[in-house]
Amino acid sequence: MSSSSSSSSSSSSSSSSSSSSSSDVPVPTPATETATPPAPPAPPPQPPFTDRLSDVLQKGAKAVTGGNGKAPRRLKTLLSGTWLGHPLHPVITDVPVAAWLIAAVFDVLWLAVPSAAVWAPRGAQTLVGIGLVAALGAFLTGIADWSDTYGAERTVGLYHGLLNSSAIILYAVSTYLRFQQSTGQSTPAAIVGFVGLGAVIVAAYLGGDMVFAKGTAVNHTAWEAAGEDFEAVLPVAEAAENTLYRVTTAGVPVILLRVDAQYYAIAATCGHAGGPLDEGTLTNGVVQCPWHGSRFRLRDGRALTGPATMGQPRYDVRVRDGMIEVKRHGGH
Repeated sequence: MSSSSSSSSSSSSSSSSSSSSSSDVPVPTPATETATPPAPPAPPPQPPFTDRLSDVLQKGAKAVTGGNGKAPRRLKTLLSGTWLGHPLHPVITDVPVAAWLIAAVFDVLWLAVPSAAVWAPRGAQTLVGIGLVAALGAFLTGIADWSDTYGAERTVGLYHGLLNSSAIILYAVSTYLRFQQSTGQSTPAAIVGFVGLGAVIVAAYLGGDMVFAKGTAVNHTAWEAAGEDFEAVLPVAEAAENTLYRVTTAGVPVILLRVDAQYYAIAATCGHAGGPLDEGTLTNGVVQCPWHGSRFRLRDGRALTGPATMGQPRYDVRVRDGMIEVKRHGGH
């Protein structure tokens, strides 16, 4: 009995040892592929060289022309032509273009017939100098306007400005060479002037492209519709004082202001570059555009601070049956 029990115990122990031994044997696992680490994110594409150059030049232009200052920004307003009611840059550019063009004609006459046109070099000398002085004014007004541009018009304006700047340098050299001679007769001066005139002509083409193709400096309210009758736009009870309200009449956005018992309304689209005046800042009846800082008086729409040069269309306002009604002043 004892032997049998001992045998059974031994067998059980052997089985347990075998089982324990087999459980200690590592079980092979299927091979797995090593995970590939994710690729680092690609760096953002670098802006084109013209954009980076324009960014730097625009900062400098705003600093020079007062574009970074606070209202009333008198230098910016002066250079923009707000006081004139018209952009000042194209007014001034006519002077150097005309002067240099006539100077080129005089140079051609003198080079073609030196003995008969002895007066021509003196005339060219005077005109080149006049054009150079006027060009400096055109340069300042031009960079003042260009500092507020963006996108494609900014790029075209960059080339326009670089060409005109090159022309100024060339005509400065031409002027120096002419005054080196007592008679003003200088063939190298004439040749340098011809090159400068070529740069001006190409620049003028690009300037026209900015205005007529890109819409730079055009009045953004010029084609707004004007209804013939008053149109209700807002209940009187909802019009709080000294608060700008954006309403619509004849499909045109208008900003409305209540001051005491008086109501004023002007076009909500800034005529300079199309900014939303209803998102601007209101101070003592004057609204400042959130885009470029132009300021307009709500009472009559007059432009007070550049870069805007033209006033905003004004709207007549009346109250009838508890509703505020507006209509474009002067109709069509």
